[in-house]
Amino acid sequence: MAMTHQEALDLIRELLKAPDEEKLMQIVTLNLPRIDGTFFGVLNQSVEQLRREGKGHIADALERLGDRILRMRTLI
Repeated sequence: MAMTHQEALDLIRELLKAPDEEKLMQIVTLNLPRIDGTFFGVLNQSVEQLRREGKGHIADALERLGDRILRMRTLI
């Protein structure tokens, strides 16, 4: 089932709020089957938006997370 734009945004917010690496990976693992092109499109938009807002460190962290998720997706 494809992810909607809003679901992708909600998931990104949830990932950003994860208190630690363990919880972060738990959220990613639970949602991995649903993560699709829509998610990565929204993630890239979010990274660009954060950079425009001067929140480069958050943008970089989100971008790194996106790369990790992409690698995890290709292992499935």
